[in-house]
Amino acid sequence: MRSPRRRDDVAFVLGLALGVGVIVAFGFVERRAELLHLSDFSGVWAGARAMLEGSDPYDAATWHETALRLGTQPPDTGVYGYPPWAAVAFLPLALLPLSVASWLWQGVTMALAALALRALLARHVAGLPIAHTLAGLTLLASQPALTAFVVGQWSFLLVAANAALLLWIDRAPARAGVTALAMLAKPQLFLVHALAVGWHALRRRRWSFIVVAGGAGLLLVAVAWALAPQWLSAYDTYARPNRLADPPRSAVLAAAAYDAIGRPGIALAYLAIAAVVVLAIRFGTAGPGLALWLVASLVAAPYSWSYDQLLLLVPLVVVAGALARRSAREAMLLVLAGTIFLLFGSGLLYALAIVRHRETFTGIVPILFFALFAAALLRARAFATGDA
Repeated sequence: MRSPRRRDDVAFVLGLALGVGVIVAFGFVERRAELLHLSDFSGVWAGARAMLEGSDPYDAATWHETALRLGTQPPDTGVYGYPPWAAVAFLPLALLPLSVASWLWQGVTMALAALALRALLARHVAGLPIAHTLAGLTLLASQPALTAFVVGQWSFLLVAANAALLLWIDRAPARAGVTALAMLAKPQLFLVHALAVGWHALRRRRWSFIVVAGGAGLLLVAVAWALAPQWLSAYDTYARPNRLADPPRSAVLAAAAYDAIGRPGIALAYLAIAAVVVLAIRFGTAGPGLALWLVASLVAAPYSWSYDQLLLLVPLVVVAGALARRSAREAMLLVLAGTIFLLFGSGLLYALAIVRHRETFTGIVPILFFALFAAALLRARAFATGDA
């Protein structure tokens, strides 16, 4: 007879296998290969490759020509559209040909995401094999995952890093400090979450986390800044207006509200963000509260796209674990609701985005998940109060 852990392992691998089947059967591998030279990965790789060749990715006079020469994504900004530490982190990959680097990146980050998610599932929803299957399937076959796969985005690495961070922040804080460095890849997604994690570390006296995350982060930024000392002024002039347009154009709450009711919607979105942060403060940073801050951070992000919403899988597992301690049935219902939405609801929103040529309405997803998770945590507290 199989042990419960063995059943969970088999269930998770089944979910991953189904996800791989979707990727292969529906042509996403071929599509990824077709778009290699137009992919987001190639855009990040280009900055690192330019640095290796002695070119300045923040020189507006030469950047478009450099990207064209490298055969990478045509820039939508006048200079390299990422901070220099992203290019520095990609320097090892930039030593490789684009195709080799791209597939190596994809394979490694997907494997890391699978390992970290499995560990998170084992911690929080052990003994619920269906939850493991759904999580594995969603990790690879949801709309955010498939989009991230095709364009070579950071999503899988960020899932791995944030799952590991929540696993280690109190048990292995130095290792958690290393994983926290991944937030620098897309700082706009973690403006709120980074503050919550830092506050949690200070309150719990996780000094090794603070030393590693702070020290290594500052070192990485300093090295990158030394390699591109003029990057901030160039980025502010040529890239920021595209990223932080007015009105917003990316998949964020303010953009969705603007498209729905016009400029008053932006003000309402900011009020909703403030309410989300206030509610997150009430839950604190202990236990699943810290995972809720990750969702709040996605709600508050000033610039985001649907592939970033793969991160919602991490707090889904943690919050389900909080419910599972009182009701396995309600935990499963939560996992079903979250994964089915990411598998199908997100796909419908993306189909709408294709029709509209605008992805803004996808910006409602994080706040919907925040409401779902907050209600679940209140439910878990009600169980605890009733048992007291």
